[in-house]
Amino acid sequence: MSINRYPLTFSIIFIFMFAMLICFFKRSSEEQILPQTYQALNFPVLEVRTDGAKIIKSKENYRNGEYTLKDSDGTIIAEDKCKIRGRGNSTWTTIDTNKHSYLLKIKEPKSFFGFAKSDKWILMSNVTDKTSIRNVYAYHIARTIFDKTGWVPQTKFITLVVNGKYMGLYGFMEKADLQEGRIELPETKSFLAEVNPRLNRAWNFISSQFLELSIRKKEGADAQYYQNAQNVILNFENILFSDYFKDEKKGYRAYIDVDSFVDWYLVNEYTKNHDARFQASCFFTWNEKENKFHMGPVWDFDISCGNYSKRDADKPEGLWIQSEAWYARIWEDEWFRAKVAARWNEKVMDVSKSVDWIEEKADFLTDAANLDDKVWLRFGYRQWPNAPGYKERKTYRDEVDYLTDWCKRRIDWLSAEFNAYSR
Repeated sequence: MSINRYPLTFSIIFIFMFAMLICFFKRSSEEQILPQTYQALNFPVLEVRTDGAKIIKSKENYRNGEYTLKDSDGTIIAEDKCKIRGRGNSTWTTIDTNKHSYLLKIKEPKSFFGFAKSDKWILMSNVTDKTSIRNVYAYHIARTIFDKTGWVPQTKFITLVVNGKYMGLYGFMEKADLQEGRIELPETKSFLAEVNPRLNRAWNFISSQFLELSIRKKEGADAQYYQNAQNVILNFENILFSDYFKDEKKGYRAYIDVDSFVDWYLVNEYTKNHDARFQASCFFTWNEKENKFHMGPVWDFDISCGNYSKRDADKPEGLWIQSEAWYARIWEDEWFRAKVAARWNEKVMDVSKSVDWIEEKADFLTDAANLDDKVWLRFGYRQWPNAPGYKERKTYRDEVDYLTDWCKRRIDWLSAEFNAYSR
C-alpha cells in the first residue's frame, strides 16, 4: 500500500513559513519601558496621543490627536492638536522593519530647536540603519564640507512616545518642502523636482531618458507651471545627450550650477548612497532667473555607507553614482571629472576628520540606541537591508565600528581614484 507523502510535506513547509512570518512580525519585545527609564536619557520627549488611542497604521490617512513636546529637562516646549500618519516606503512594506517613521502635522506652524517654522515634521525611525547616524552624518557633510547643494535638512534626536507607549529613538526632522526657511524658489517658474518611481506627486512623467520624475507642489501653481517644468527638463536632456553636449556655450555646462552638481555627487559617491543612482529621492531645482539646474537638496542616506548587501554597495571600493542616468553622461566629460577630483582633494582632510564626528555622535546616542534595541531587537538580527556581517555585530558599538571602518576605507579608495584624475 503506497502512502501519499505530499500533503505531509506541504503541511511541514506551510508550518515552517508561518513560523518564520510570526518571527518577523514579532520582532519586538513585550518589555514595557517605564517613563523614568527613558526620561533618564535626557533627550527631548515627544508624546503623541491619538483620539481614542487608535493605532497609526496608514501612510495615507491621518489620525487626529494631540502632541506634547518636552525638553530634555521635562519642560514643555509646545503642545496642541495634531494629525499623524505613517511615512516612508520600503520600511512599511518590508516585514522585518516594523519600527515605522511618521509624518506629524501640527495645528499651527512652529519653530522647534531653532529650525525654520513649519506645520509638518518627519519623525524618522532610522529603522534600516542600526547606528541611526547615516542620515545625520551625510547631512553634516553636506552642511559643513561639500556645502554647495543648497538647503540641508536638520534633525534633533528625540524619544517618541505614542499613546503612552515608548517607541524608541527617533529623529525630529525637517521635511523637504517648498517653503520659507527650507527650499525657497521665489521666481515664478522655478521648480523643485525629484526622481520618484511611485509617480505620486503633483505632476508626474517619464523623461526621454526613462527617468520617473515628479514636480513638487507649488502653492498657487496651475497646470501650465507644471507643463513648463516638464518641458524644461526634457529640453535639458536633449542637450545633455546631444553630440555637442560638451560645448561650453551650447552644451550642458551652460545649464547647470556646476558647484552643486559636483558637491551633490561627492556627498553621494563618498557614502555610496544606494538610491542616489537616480533611483529615488534624488532632488534637483531649476532656477528661472539663472536658467540653470541645481542638484540638491541631498536626501535619504539610511541605505548608504556599506548598509546594503547587493550590487557591491557594501564594498568601500568602486565608483557608484557615475554609472547611471544624467551622471553617466556627465561623467564622459573629462572637464567635469577634473572638477570632482579637485574638489575632493581640496576637502579630503575635512572628510577624514568627519569620521571623528561619527564617534562623537555615537557616544551621545549609545544609551538611547541600547534602550531602543530592548524594544526592537535589532543588533545581531536579520533586518533589511541586511548589511553583510550583521549576525556578528551584536552591539551598538559593533555597528558603529563597522560604519567608521567602512568610511575610512572608502576615503582611502576614493583618494587614490581621484588622484589618478589629476595626473
